[in-house]
Amino acid sequence: MPKDRLNRKKFRIISPMVLSMFLLVTFVGYWLHSQYNNEKKNLQADLSRLYHVSLNDGEFIFFYKNVVKPALNYKDTTNYDKLKIGTEKTSAEFKKAYIKELKTYLDTNQNYLNIFKAIDTNTLIPDSLREERQFEILRLGYRYQIYPSQILYTQRQNANDTTSQFFRSLFLKNVENKFPSLKADREEEIDREDIELLEKTNHESLRRGRLGLIIYSHRYSKAKVMYFENYFFHLITEILAQIAFGIVLIGLSVFALVFAYRSYLTQAKLNMLRSDFVSNITHELKIPVSTAKAAMEAILNYGITDDKEKTKSYLKMVALEMNRLDSLTSRVLEHSKLESNQHLLRKEETNLNEFIKRIVESVELFHADTINIKFMNPSENINIPIDQVYIEGVIRNLIENSKKYGGKDVSIVVNLWQQGLHVYVSVIDNGPGIPKEYLNKVFDRFFRVPTGDQHNVKGFGLGLSFAALVMKQHNGSISANNLSEKGCEFKLEFPA
Repeated sequence: MPKDRLNRKKFRIISPMVLSMFLLVTFVGYWLHSQYNNEKKNLQADLSRLYHVSLNDGEFIFFYKNVVKPALNYKDTTNYDKLKIGTEKTSAEFKKAYIKELKTYLDTNQNYLNIFKAIDTNTLIPDSLREERQFEILRLGYRYQIYPSQILYTQRQNANDTTSQFFRSLFLKNVENKFPSLKADREEEIDREDIELLEKTNHESLRRGRLGLIIYSHRYSKAKVMYFENYFFHLITEILAQIAFGIVLIGLSVFALVFAYRSYLTQAKLNMLRSDFVSNITHELKIPVSTAKAAMEAILNYGITDDKEKTKSYLKMVALEMNRLDSLTSRVLEHSKLESNQHLLRKEETNLNEFIKRIVESVELFHADTINIKFMNPSENINIPIDQVYIEGVIRNLIENSKKYGGKDVSIVVNLWQQGLHVYVSVIDNGPGIPKEYLNKVFDRFFRVPTGDQHNVKGFGLGLSFAALVMKQHNGSISANNLSEKGCEFKLEFPA
């Protein structure tokens, strides 16, 4: 597959992936932003409810301090006119009856004593007791013309009225108790004449990225907006589960896309390698077929059957090419069998010293003029069970690779040693080595180190892959490393 065509296919694959990832991130971002704004609205609603609760608490506290507490502490049972509760029109008989009924009620409702204790110690009214203070105590005052609203009205007519500051302080205490991270910011006074503006103020403050709450004063013409700050981390905490879900969703999607893209690249590279393999093996198979065909045509068409010697040489040539063709096809088939674990190795105890020495001497005999090879034979004998046929093929393949790729006057050293529970065989050459980016790929099936459009060295990319499969079935491994100075080392590792 041409490189530009592969790049175009990559672009067609990457484009929808990137687009889908962008859309997913946009959707998750929009969803989280909506969740954040919803939590902000909920927080504003909670603050509004808490403000009204604080108002009710404040009214109750004023009623307790100005009515209930003086009534319970009043000692002069003969003169109730001096007891300052209710209004000027509240009679002494009403005051006396109110105190009597109040004490009777409190004897049977002890929870109110806890509320009174909290008020006296300047603490907040507990949430669990808030409902208790809503009903009977206030209704009891209504029966005797003692109204909480009247107390507040009287207080606000005072020149030193501090009720607004008291309610504000009580509200901020409740906010601090329930939302510790929130801090009150500045207050902004607005006119209450524009009802529509008042209804939109909270929404406008949210839209502008601010958290505000309308506070109505006792003056009908004015109101205030109290703004809060430091609410960001509180809101983030509230939507932490959604954020985690969004991160996990994006993470899984990125992982899936990266995995799919890497699978595509692997498949594309495998297709390219297969294409090269088919091209190479077609070329290699065509040579013996063409040679045998030419020899047979010469025998049939050029009348050399009477020349027995020439006929014999041509037939011998045909036989050699057929043997070569058989060897090529057998190698591919054996690779497939090993890969699918259909081929069982025949292991036998082997003296590696003698075994490797014989291989090196054989190679040296056939390539005496083109190769310089040495075997570093250790003094101690090393014996392990191996399949001699396959291991010999692996070692010969490594030596042949060093010879083919090492250039002219290549020197090869074969080492054998044992270290602990492992036995090692290495083949070292002084050739150009393998480019670093391909070191981990040379054992892949069909892979060959790229050399441009021409292959000066023929092969199928199966030799090292076959070696890796053989070593795996021996419970060992094979590795490749470039040497620091020059050359490359292939190392076989066997269990001792």
